Amino acid sequence: MNRKQGFTLVELLIVVAVIGILISMTLPAVQMVREAARRTACQNNLHQIGLATLNYENSRNFYPPSRAADEFLAWPVFLMPYLEMGNVHDRLELRKKYQFQDPEVVKLPMPVMLCPSRQRDQNVSISESRGPVGAVGDYAGNAGTTRYFPFDVWAKFEDPVDGVFNSGFSSQNEVVKGELVGPERGRYGHKDISDGTSHTIFIGEKYVSSFGELQPEGWGDSSIYNGDQPETFMRIGGYAMGLAVARTLVLSPGEYPIFGSGHPAVVNFVFGDGSVHSLPIHTDEETLYRLCSRNDGLTVMLE
Repeated sequence: MNRKQGFTLVELLIVVAVIGILISMTLPAVQMVREAARRTACQNNLHQIGLATLNYENSRNFYPPSRAADEFLAWPVFLMPYLEMGNVHDRLELRKKYQFQDPEVVKLPMPVMLCPSRQRDQNVSISESRGPVGAVGDYAGNAGTTRYFPFDVWAKFEDPVDGVFNSGFSSQNEVVKGELVGPERGRYGHKDISDGTSHTIFIGEKYVSSFGELQPEGWGDSSIYNGDQPETFMRIGGYAMGLAVARTLVLSPGEYPIFGSGHPAVVNFVFGDGSVHSLPIHTDEETLYRLCSRNDGLTVMLE
């Protein structure tokens, strides 16, 4: 008699098990490739922002302030004309406070400010301390070191500090009847980076606690247009304030404006010469201190 040949149930189960094992072996490799692509996209974002900063300085002889005055607009707005977003820039009232801006305009995203490794449910804040909700971002300017952390000197408008993206001096950004008298003016230019632009961090990825996503009031994830919350668009680095990977810490609002990322083991930065570097998450705090200070006389050679 002729009998039809086929697989037994045991053989089918073995084949399914083998396929499952192969998939489990290849999945980590696929995830690594995807993360590598996201990391490259993040580095490209920072490179574009770095070039925009250099072009801004070439035209004005100083880098943009992180904010010209309290409650006004923040540095990403000032770089818009150099990031092919001049049409959005023209719709903003640069001499008025954030709370008086068009609510629909401040919701417009800046794609170059978003790292693909940090995925939120949305890219618009859920509330603001003052004014309408607005687009969020993943990068912050280097406001210096922990030397100026006490009393929030790093974020204020009077005392000199050792960062690059600091609040503008109040004497150079006069406010009359609630409006800026003139265009925004930054504190420092190329000549003020005495440690050398290739040894000084300009902009990096910012740490945001999973409890603070899209939150204002010091959590560091409100609108990048809003100059009312310095923890959103400024960071410092140094002793007791090293790098962090997203979701690994739960910090109190406004206490630790540190750099960090959504990548597994590195944080990306653009330096003053436009170069982009990935610093390991375990970078020691002294090295970070030196890289965040523009004028401490101590340089660090990066590979």
